[in-house]
Amino acid sequence: MTERVRLGDGASLAYEAVGSGIPLLSFHGAYSARGEVREFLEPMISARAVRRVYLDLPGHGDSRPSSGVRQPDDVLDLIELVLEAEVPVGRFLVLGHSFGGHVARAIAARHPDRVAGMALICPVLPGEQRTPAVAVVRDDHVSGALDPDQRAEYEGYFVVRTADTLDRFRSAVVSVVGEVDEQTIEQAITPGPHRADPDAVAVDAPVLVVSGRHDHWVGWERQERLGDRYPHATVVTAGDAGHALPHERPGLVAALLSDWLDEVAAGG
Repeated sequence: MTERVRLGDGASLAYEAVGSGIPLLSFHGAYSARGEVREFLEPMISARAVRRVYLDLPGHGDSRPSSGVRQPDDVLDLIELVLEAEVPVGRFLVLGHSFGGHVARAIAARHPDRVAGMALICPVLPGEQRTPAVAVVRDDHVSGALDPDQRAEYEGYFVVRTADTLDRFRSAVVSVVGEVDEQTIEQAITPGPHRADPDAVAVDAPVLVVSGRHDHWVGWERQERLGDRYPHATVVTAGDAGHALPHERPGLVAALLSDWLDEVAAGG
């Protein structure tokens, strides 16, 4: 069931929650929606004692129109209302893919003592991305089955182009592409500045950072250095994968998330 929080006129955020256990707020990337993260994450952790809260960031999916969201901290203020509704007290987890990784870090910076764990998948970082040259890891010539617009989206996102990744693209990505409010994205879906700077706040909890070596959208070198910032970080750079890492290497991501959740549980 879709729930909604509001912050004044024209500023709302839609989300859904499934499962029971420690709450996990999950954030998708720019130009996506909660359905993409739900599609890849549910098979990975649905058996765990985790209450998954899937949010549509302002300007995306069901969080439209979003004319009242005018700056990056407005996004975080809306997420605070979700926290008040779903996690009024106690600890919680955050997870983000792409720009959602930045949002996860920014929320963690606001609540470092409440965050029980943070998982960052191909996270956007402020500043220069230092991306590698565009390269295709594998191409089985399956994209010819797509119409021109979808083919461009698929080939721009996936560096592993197989029947399996095409199926994941169709089930997880096609349904959310294009559901955006461009003005809101330009004004508010940016990596700061924030009142609580993610680079200035320590998170003393298990942190997972996983990147793709062929990620030509956000890179991987700067992401590896997040291991120097978080004292309990596990940092993995996956070969033969790009920005669509959770779709291209789902087995690896699932194993890493399972280990991360074990570490969270061990930490109490």
